[in-house]
Formats: sequence, structure tokens, C-alpha cells
Amino acid sequence: MRGAWGRIGLRGRLALSIGGIVLLACSALFVAVRYEMDQESAAILREEAEEDGLSPSEVSPQEIEHFAAIESAQADTERAFLLAAALTLGAALIAGYLVAARMAAPLRRLAQTAATVNAGDLTPRTRVDPTAVAEVRVLAESFDHMLDRLAEAFSRQRRFVSDASHELRTPLTAIRGQIEVLGRSEQVDREAVRRVERTVLTEMARIERLVDDLLTLARLDEGLALERQTISVDPFVQGLVDADPGAASVGELPGGTLEADPDRLAQAIRNLLGNARRHAGPAGEVAVGASAEDGSLTIWVDDDGPGIPAAEREEVFGRFYRSEAARDRRSGGSGLGLAITRSIVEAHGGRVWAAESPLGGARVAFELPGFRVAQLSSLST
Repeated sequence: MRGAWGRIGLRGRLALSIGGIVLLACSALFVAVRYEMDQESAAILREEAEEDGLSPSEVSPQEIEHFAAIESAQADTERAFLLAAALTLGAALIAGYLVAARMAAPLRRLAQTAATVNAGDLTPRTRVDPTAVAEVRVLAESFDHMLDRLAEAFSRQRRFVSDASHELRTPLTAIRGQIEVLGRSEQVDREAVRRVERTVLTEMARIERLVDDLLTLARLDEGLALERQTISVDPFVQGLVDADPGAASVGELPGGTLEADPDRLAQAIRNLLGNARRHAGPAGEVAVGASAEDGSLTIWVDDDGPGIPAAEREEVFGRFYRSEAARDRRSGGSGLGLAITRSIVEAHGGRVWAAESPLGGARVAFELPGFRVAQLSSLST
């Protein structure tokens, strides 16, 4: 029985369910009507017996005048009722089937779309009629939104793989070219070997940085656990700037502590410093500052370089993105620094953004929660 019911589709199940309900209702109504007719017949027998001065048990229905007409009327009523019940049942089955078909149509389209997606095509959508049942419409819209996110994720993955391949191919091509030139030379002097060595080492260092950045992004995407510690903001930021090979000025830093992963936070700040220095140039100016408000710490890095156009200030945090002013790979950037910074900041529950710098170039800043202002007693000591 269960197997047969399981092979019936939604339309058949709903039609049979509605038909069963109608059949039960008609049966109950028929029993009630039949009971009322029997009670009416009994009442007629009592009245006739009272008129003849007899008890109801002493009077048979055949002896009562017009009783045959009463039985005929009751039989006609029963037949009419059964005919109406049959017509009602048939109408209920047809209506149930049509309603189920209307309800199942979006689900069938949903199943067809899922089968197409399972085959590898993410382009089809259910496109449910706005007049469909609310629950089915919500389900279909959620399914379409899920497909949109999947398609976007796959598109980002393809772009990421393509960009990574291109970034790796560039230094490998340079290394191959240098080695081929060296191999075709009949007389190789020491200076040529050293020149090729410097080029190869430079390109290999670029590949190593790129691979390290890719591994960092992969770990952050997998939800790398943060090792949060209590960090004293002023000496931490000042120490990072002092240890950086380039020159950068440090503004006033708020006194207090921050709950964060010191290694990841240092990596994010170094990425911003390196990005600012590449855009500012050797003679450019780079400045670091911070402020605190409502339990959050904001750290920014300014430069006096060409700046970031307003239309690109969100795109610069994409992977392998380079603005028109920084397309040259010889600057040393892989296009992953700001993407890594954003992943680190978001892993801490913060946000990152780009804006115009007071120095005339770009400002890249991020805000992190978990800042506590230093107590006066600790400051005095």
C-alpha cells in the first residue's frame, strides 16, 4: 500500500485526499439524512396508532394509508442524494487535480532546473509566476538566489584561477627567456651569468610571494582560527612602522588595548604600508594614524601617490586587482595584498575601506572591534 501511494504524484495524492474527504463528508451526511427519515417514519407510525387507539407495535407500515408514497419519496430522496454526492465527489476530484497541477507546476520546473544544474549548467532559473502559491514562490525565489550565488562563486573561482595562472606565467616566462638567451650564447661570460642569476632570483622571489599570498588567502577562506591576544596598540603599531624598511611617519595613536591576532594584524598593516609605498614612490610620503571610538579601533595608512578613483575604491580589494596607475608588475605587487587585508579584517569582525587621503593620494583604513581605552593608572605607570 505504501509503495503504491509513494508512486502517486503530488497531483494524484491531493486529488485523492480531497476526494476522500468529500466522500467521508457525504457518507456522514447520508447517514444523518437516513436517520432523520427513519425517525420521521417512526413518528408517522405513532401518530397513526394513536388515531386508531392502538400501540405503535400493533400497527404495520403496510396498513397505514399513503405509507407507500412516503417510502417512494424517501427512496427518491436517497437516489437524489447519492447522485448529488457522486457529482460532488467527481467535481472534488477534478478540482483537486487541477489545484494540485497548478501547485505542482512550479515544483516540476524546480525539479527540471535542478536536474539541469546537476548536469553542470548554472544558467537556467525557475521564473515562477508571481500569482503562484506564496510558499512555492518563496521556495523558487530562494532556489534562484542560491543559483545566482553559486554562479557568482564559480565565476569568481574561474577568474581567480585564470588570474593566478597569468600571474605565475609572467615570471616563469621571464626566467625561461633569460635561460634560453644564456643557452644560445656560444661564449658566456661571468657578468652574463650573474645578470641571469639576478633576474631568476628576482622572479623566483616574486613567485614565492605570490604563492605565500595564495596560501594565506586559502587559509583565510577556510576560516583560519584566530589566536586572539591582548595587544597594546601604541607600541604595536609603532614597532611595525619602525621595523618596516621604508620611511613612514606615525601620528598620534590612542592608548589602549585591542583583542586581536597579532600576527594577522601585523600582516594587514604591513600590506597597507607596502601598498602605500609602491604608490607613493621612493620620494613619496606615507603616514600611519589611528583613532578609537565606541570600543572600536580605526587604523589608516595615507600616501601622496596618484590616489584611487572613487569608482574603484571597492574594486581595489578584489583579488589580483590593479588600478590603472599600478598596472606594472615590476613594482612588486601581486594584487593580493588588499584582498588579504580585507579577509583578515573581516575575520576579526571589522570592515575596511578606501578613501581620499589628506596628503593628496589614497587612504586605506580598517576598523576593528574589541578596543579598550587604557586606564589612567596604567598610563601613569
